[in-house]
Amino acid sequence: SDDGVGAPIDDARIIRTGTISLEVKDVNVAMRTARDGIRALGGYIGASNTSNEGDQPVATISYRIPVDRWEDALDLLRSLSGQTTKVVNEQTEAVEVTGTVVDLQARIANLRASEASLQAIAAKAVRISDVLEVQNQLTQVRGEIEAMSAQLKELEDRAAFATLTANFAVPFVAVEVATKDWDPK
Repeated sequence: SDDGVGAPIDDARIIRTGTISLEVKDVNVAMRTARDGIRALGGYIGASNTSNEGDQPVATISYRIPVDRWEDALDLLRSLSGQTTKVVNEQTEAVEVTGTVVDLQARIANLRASEASLQAIAAKAVRISDVLEVQNQLTQVRGEIEAMSAQLKELEDRAAFATLTANFAVPFVAVEVATKDWDPK
């Protein structure tokens, strides 16, 4: 009997997320270096937000990274070809969703079987009231299949592409020193 205990680890679905806060020499150069490096890993920018604190740019960028390149992406951001001067904070999380994926797949399969049975009943129905009743049930089953399929697709996507949010800023001390030494006279 196959109890699933010996299932290969390759079938595991894990959603990886993380945040990393970096002090960098130059925010714009660091962002370009990160973007190019993440693209080279097969990833892309999911969202970005840049603003200024005082006269210094700060940025928060969310990257979507193929899950098998997760460690490479972290290594990339930790150094950024010498742009990173300090990793201020790093936090990662992994959530196992294999059971949920398997459950959704099974529920979708059961609903598809129900759909096929209802279609067979609909084909044999003679009375209008029976046809309408079966069509109503079919509509409900198809709605459930669509909702669960969308949920499954989102889980699969989140397991295939990890989300890593990076915060870029220049060291605060450098800003203080530059301001202290600045004389407007």
